Amino acid sequence: MPHADYQADRDRLVVHTAWNEKPLIKAVPGARWDALDKVWHVTPTWATLVVLRGVFGPDLTLSDALVSWAWNLRRSRVDPALALRAALDYPVEPGDDPRLYRFQRAGIAFMRVAESGLLGDEMGTGKTVQSLKLIEDGGLPALVICPNSVKHHWARHVKAWLPDVESYVVDGTATARRKVLKAALQDPRAIVIVNIESVRLFSRLAPYGAVRLKRCRECDPRFGDENLKPARCEVHEKELNDFSFRTVVLDEAHRVKDPRALQTRAIWYVGHQASVERRWALTGTPIANHPGDLWSVMHFVEPTEFPTRSAFVDRYCLVSWNAFGGTEIVGIRPDTRDELFKLLDPRFRRVLKAVVLPDLPPKVRSTRYAELSSTQLRMYRELEETLVTRTEADELVIAPSNLAAQTRLMQLACSSVAIEKPDPDDPTTWQVTLREPSPKLDVLEEVLDELGILTPGYDGAPVLVAAEYRQLVELASARLTKLGVRHALLMGGVSPFERERALDDLRARRIRALLFTNKAGGVGLDMSAADTIVNLQRSWSLVDERQKEDRPHRPGAEIHERIRIIDIVTRGTVEETQVTRLHEKLERLDQITRDRKTLLEANLDADVRALDAEEQRLLGSFIGLPEE
Repeated sequence: MPHADYQADRDRLVVHTAWNEKPLIKAVPGARWDALDKVWHVTPTWATLVVLRGVFGPDLTLSDALVSWAWNLRRSRVDPALALRAALDYPVEPGDDPRLYRFQRAGIAFMRVAESGLLGDEMGTGKTVQSLKLIEDGGLPALVICPNSVKHHWARHVKAWLPDVESYVVDGTATARRKVLKAALQDPRAIVIVNIESVRLFSRLAPYGAVRLKRCRECDPRFGDENLKPARCEVHEKELNDFSFRTVVLDEAHRVKDPRALQTRAIWYVGHQASVERRWALTGTPIANHPGDLWSVMHFVEPTEFPTRSAFVDRYCLVSWNAFGGTEIVGIRPDTRDELFKLLDPRFRRVLKAVVLPDLPPKVRSTRYAELSSTQLRMYRELEETLVTRTEADELVIAPSNLAAQTRLMQLACSSVAIEKPDPDDPTTWQVTLREPSPKLDVLEEVLDELGILTPGYDGAPVLVAAEYRQLVELASARLTKLGVRHALLMGGVSPFERERALDDLRARRIRALLFTNKAGGVGLDMSAADTIVNLQRSWSLVDERQKEDRPHRPGAEIHERIRIIDIVTRGTVEETQVTRLHEKLERLDQITRDRKTLLEANLDADVRALDAEEQRLLGSFIGLPEE
């Protein structure tokens, strides 16, 4: 019979098993065999207890020392966190900022007791503010890792919510960025703000599986690469590793879903330094494609509870064969679903805008269809069927692969095209350029006319126009310029100053339209002055779509009766199947977030509330803790 004990002097859990129970204990993440003592030992965490009970069931016995340790952990962190993870109110304490919403006070209290975790509140509910208030509570110096487009957004919030704290935005040239880091190192109350992509330039990398770290001769005199400079060495510690950060916040954490990526492993390393006491991942969309994406984020949050991806996928993910003979994750394993949530819930909080911000206007969706001309439709069908077609100017268009064909089809669904051929004999070098006429822009013009945007003297709310391709945004900008519509652009390459000026013009209604690409304008920006968003194109990424639609739907939008979301879809093209694919991803996201269940509970569905109470009755009963 398996037996688990806690060794306080060595701070580890020891598991005694029979010889035939080896496959079971190896299913516990982080389990290692001690050949000297002939026992298995694992890291002492609540997650370990949950998995041990899930693997061995009622056969597992616990020592008195382990029971005492587990109850102390339950009282100090697990139970308080579970009590607060769904709380929408929290008592006002002396010194509380009156600008905070009630649910934000509850969120800050949850973050304090959970210590490290995933804040998955929907976009527009103030995750930035809650994180800054947590940092203010003994969390300095702190590091904020975020998308490049919102670095200055974080800096403004630091100034507004923590006026006594200095923020250091790592920006500009390499020399300027290192100068900023040098100045921040001298400030014990600094908040360093760096974009996700740049972390690997200023930190060494964490190891991952069999991925080999590049070493220079200085750190590995025998096997190091003599041509590799220390600045590019992946094991050399760099500027961010000199800090003694107490808090690390990772904004838009879903962007680090790939554990092999250099930026992901750099973020892991700086987040797991010995000085770090709190790690918080912020994202309204915890998974981008499937539940396997969650592991990389949770490994950042607490590596001892989520040590290896393979063990996580094997135990909690439902895997299926795909059409190419490989495997893909299609959902959560139903037999270990409850176990996963018992690991996740003490470190995961999520609130929905529909519950905590009921005064926000409803989203009203509509679809407008664009029609390809006969020539455009002929090109689309030929490329779809044969991967080859010709333009109106008799230029040959070739899609060298099915993946390239999908991109070409999306382009042909937007407008006419022209072909640039740097090397006429190499189709992989050929570039497609979008140009007029565009049926989508014709429909956009009709929509703007109906909204009154084209009317002289219009003083209503401005409109947002979004597309996946930069070229389509530029074509739309040229069309609006021709129509005399004052507008602004947000795209890659737009400076932070121009970005802020565009948003200020939007808020002050000095422009009638703001045009942006899904990537550049979809993250962390307040566009609540607009009451309509027109999607010239949707992204294949569920994360980008949800981020984009919530730019206008956030606090400040209460002045509008509704938020209109208008999709312009080209009839008879791949765009008509795009919504189906996004819906499948949304179903997988809901497996983790359980938003449907939350909404049912908010509507006081008695049956669902009773079922939830039974499922979550006592977390301790799942791992077999005796009553005190």
